[in-house]
Amino acid sequence: MLAELVAITAALVMPESLQSWVLASFVFATAALVVAIFPSFASLAKLLRPGLVIVLAAPALWMALQVAPMPMGTLGNSIWATASAALNEPLAERITVDTGATMLSLAQYCAVLAVALTTAVITLDRYRAAQVLHILLSIATVATAVWFGKETTVGTGPDGTTVAVLGVLLSCATAIRAVDQLRRHSRPGTIALGPLPALSAAILSMIVCIAALLIRANSTAVVAALLGSGILLSVFAIRGWFLGLWGTAGVLATATLSFIAIATVIPFRTNTDLTIALSTSNQIATERMLQDVGPAGSGAGASTVLLPIYRDIGIGAPRERPTAAAAIVIDMGRAFLAGLVVVAMLGACILIRRSLSRAYDYVYPALGAGASIALTILAFADPGILGLGASLLVAALFGLAFGQSVPGAGRDAIVSESREASEWMAGPAPASRSRFASAFVTIWPRIALMVLGIALITQAIWMVLPEWYLGRLSSLSTGVSTAAAWPDGISKPVSVAAAREDLLTRGGSRSSWDSALAADEQKTALPMASNAFARALRSSPLRGDIWLMLAAASKHNSSPTSTAAMLKMSYYTAPNDLDLLPLRLSVALTTDAVVRELEFRDLIKRDVSLVVMHRPAVKPALVAAHRAASTDGKIYLEGLISELDPTYLDNMRTRNSRQGSR
Repeated sequence: MLAELVAITAALVMPESLQSWVLASFVFATAALVVAIFPSFASLAKLLRPGLVIVLAAPALWMALQVAPMPMGTLGNSIWATASAALNEPLAERITVDTGATMLSLAQYCAVLAVALTTAVITLDRYRAAQVLHILLSIATVATAVWFGKETTVGTGPDGTTVAVLGVLLSCATAIRAVDQLRRHSRPGTIALGPLPALSAAILSMIVCIAALLIRANSTAVVAALLGSGILLSVFAIRGWFLGLWGTAGVLATATLSFIAIATVIPFRTNTDLTIALSTSNQIATERMLQDVGPAGSGAGASTVLLPIYRDIGIGAPRERPTAAAAIVIDMGRAFLAGLVVVAMLGACILIRRSLSRAYDYVYPALGAGASIALTILAFADPGILGLGASLLVAALFGLAFGQSVPGAGRDAIVSESREASEWMAGPAPASRSRFASAFVTIWPRIALMVLGIALITQAIWMVLPEWYLGRLSSLSTGVSTAAAWPDGISKPVSVAAAREDLLTRGGSRSSWDSALAADEQKTALPMASNAFARALRSSPLRGDIWLMLAAASKHNSSPTSTAAMLKMSYYTAPNDLDLLPLRLSVALTTDAVVRELEFRDLIKRDVSLVVMHRPAVKPALVAAHRAASTDGKIYLEGLISELDPTYLDNMRTRNSRQGSR
């Protein structure tokens, strides 16, 4: 419970980065191993039935399949064949366009799964379930208050809306549980004081979360919170006032009509893809990605890699982010999203049925059912569900719901079943086939948790090792920086992740490249740089900045045809990255094979137009590119500038003449 409190809070407070992923993996790996090794909860076997195990394992298996080599001409993405031709070496085709991003997504899913299973084990005890409910309510309230208190102009994080909706549901469940306790335990003429603090905290949390949704979120999020809370209130009404079949049918009919009436106020965009129909933000680039996505998707985490390619030039902050439903389609395919929605609806129905069949603590399964409905709607309007902090909070909530939905869950059942498991571990009768089968059913959930914990530790080490190794490559990055011949005064935006083979670029931060290196060190660094960049592109062929650095580092020791192929990949994989324009123009104009090709002439003209029209501050880069260009390159560049800005052409010639006289 302490691990969940620390890890979920840190994931919500910290920016989504490599450090937060590593922290979550280590903490929940430890929690899963502790829960699997020390206590024995046989009731978990009633929850982890074969059907549920298949559902939980399916996303991880699909992600693993996406990074596996595929036979030629099957589901593999065409970018691998193109990258293979540019690198002049064979590359296996894969479904994903970025193996590093997919592996990080797999690590996040394993952490989410560990949270859900660990919470389910913990909350088999009803008293611990109440404590976990209060912990989750506290986390959601504090995170929502922090999100609500930030200024609109400041990056408020993608998880705010999702956490606020979950806060409304958790506060509603806490209030219903407190009211139920007041009704059950209070005697006539007296007031039970025990549940009152929980009820007061629930009301305060409800006010904070609803205020945040009304002021900071869109109407779809408000509707999702209302519908999820409506599920909870419907179950409460059925349990509190209608004990018969007709009463239950009446409440369900009223809830259905209310659902339809509320759904009509959701702003629904027509003539667009269903996955972004509820979004009120700009989704132009997302629509383009959805039109090009294949049936198998582009790989988990690929939406963040593809978005810069499809985004328009000059789009300002806050940048476009696909909705969670659109991101799932882009990453995993439309069939996966359809299956996910079906599973969510079936899960909601199962939880409602179990909630109505429980004698006590029915609020927990009802909370899970309401969350299933609310999050399904929210997925089509907001990207926050896929964020690390929000996904961990969602997993803990569903672990609580399913843990308390197990028939017979409670302290007595756990103690009894734990005693049976301990007796078997002390020495089961080998001749008893039925006892062996019963013991296996009891022990295998612990084995599953241990395997999951070991997998999380392995993934955390996999993420940490490149960071440690990165410190040994500082001289390499320095040499590449000098070899790239960046123009004076121009920023160097290429990620240092190229030096560590781009293993963890999704969570890493951009780093500045050091100053000049001695000539003898550059001779050693250049071949190492080319090899490092090539290794990075073998796992992430859509990195336009790395293609550009490879072209710049290899133009002195490779054929012009090879440099042109790498430069062309940079143009097509990072067409709208304005930070790459200075170096790209410098490399293109110094290579005669590039300047003389008609296709490259159009690409160079586009880059020059972008500098003149969208980045006037980068115009000095044209002076540096002109100074380093070949004869054909200078002639072509002067012709382009004379068309776009004749005045600046004279200034450029003047600066170059002054530089030459010096």
